[in-house]
Amino acid sequence: MTPDEYKEMLFSHPSESPEIVGVLPYLIDPPSILASNARWVKFRDGTLRPMIEAMPDDPNLPRFLEQAEKILAWRATIAPERRIWKAD
Repeated sequence: MTPDEYKEMLFSHPSESPEIVGVLPYLIDPPSILASNARWVKFRDGTLRPMIEAMPDDPNLPRFLEQAEKILAWRATIAPERRIWKAD
C-alpha cells in the first residue's frame, strides 16, 4: 500500500466517536482507528451493551453503539490486503 493509499484509508475510516448530545456524565474511550475488529466487538458487546442496559435513558450510548456497528460494517467491505488496522 502506498503512503497515499494509507492516508486515504485513514481518512475514509468512520470516526470512533459519534456526535455527542450534551455533556457525558461518564468517561468512555472507544478503540482507535487502528484497533482490531476483535477490540471493536469487545467494546460493543462488553462495554456499550451493558452500559445501555444500565442507563437506558442515556441519549449518547445508542449513538456510540451505532458508530461501532457502522465501523464494523465499513471494515467488512475492505479487502484484507487493504486493511490498515491490527489483525484479530
